[in-house]
Amino acid sequence: MPRGKSITKLLLDSSQAALFAGIEIHNKPNIPYRYPTATILIVNAWELALKAYVYKFIGRKRIFEKNSEHTISLTKAAVLVRDNINTVKKNKEFQAVFDNIILLNEFRCSNIHYADEKLDPIIFMLISKAVLNYDNFLKEYFNKDITKNDNLIILPVGLKLPFDPVEYLKQKGGKGSNKFVNKVLDSIKTLYKEQVHDTIIVGFDLFTASVKKAENADLVAAIDQANADVRLIKAVRITDDEKAPLVRLEPELLPLSYKELQQRIKLNRPDIKFNSIFNDIMKEIKKNNTLCQTRYLDPKIKTGTKKYFYSEKAVDEVIRMYDEGSV
Repeated sequence: MPRGKSITKLLLDSSQAALFAGIEIHNKPNIPYRYPTATILIVNAWELALKAYVYKFIGRKRIFEKNSEHTISLTKAAVLVRDNINTVKKNKEFQAVFDNIILLNEFRCSNIHYADEKLDPIIFMLISKAVLNYDNFLKEYFNKDITKNDNLIILPVGLKLPFDPVEYLKQKGGKGSNKFVNKVLDSIKTLYKEQVHDTIIVGFDLFTASVKKAENADLVAAIDQANADVRLIKAVRITDDEKAPLVRLEPELLPLSYKELQQRIKLNRPDIKFNSIFNDIMKEIKKNNTLCQTRYLDPKIKTGTKKYFYSEKAVDEVIRMYDEGSV
């Protein structure tokens, strides 16, 4: 081992290199075997990062199998990290991250041999979330920002979308792909039942409204009585007709709920109390669109039930305003 370099740093350097290689492979405009290759690299990045956590926070010898020079498997490392984080934080915060890693590892070890393109949309959502989770994991436990010194710029230019959600719903997958999709759905349902608010995928929002005439619809759904199938038809048109259905683009939601914002603040500053002073600060935070976004239950009329989401910068801003007494 080179002098002056710790095991943790070596693991993280290799991990980060694997992650960037996976992202680069995924973003190439024309490459066969895209998702299997990207998955192998991103899962490997997570395996090394998890072992770095085990080495640093749980025990240096725990990254090795008993009476062996071989390191533990990805699954063992993930279980150790999950149990340690959930015990320390006294919640199930890491469970969604754990499920995401395990599902990607299963794809790497099993489904990858068949290279079923029908799974591409699912893998796209899983690895997108895996990369976001990885970034947060290194920031929180190793004080390492992977975007700080690396020029991770993605130019979203292409001739078509990576996949069409409606077309994906229309297709019939094989036995192997359906089994994997069901495991993803089961994991999401389990997290919901256990009141874990994080998710294992990066999802898509679809807003629908019924119209009387089928020719005015962008999406038509019909039930086939004979086969119990749902038939979907999609059409998009550009028109100046005011009666045509509207297509609305929703901005990506900020990552933190109100509860998560409070948890982050307490983690950084345990002395801050959630009292009237804190409430006054939050009123100011909500006025800043870069720090807070509002999501309404009915996005058309924007009234009634709503929920606020906050950026990572909101944590620092709340602490700053609290210290300065600026409200």
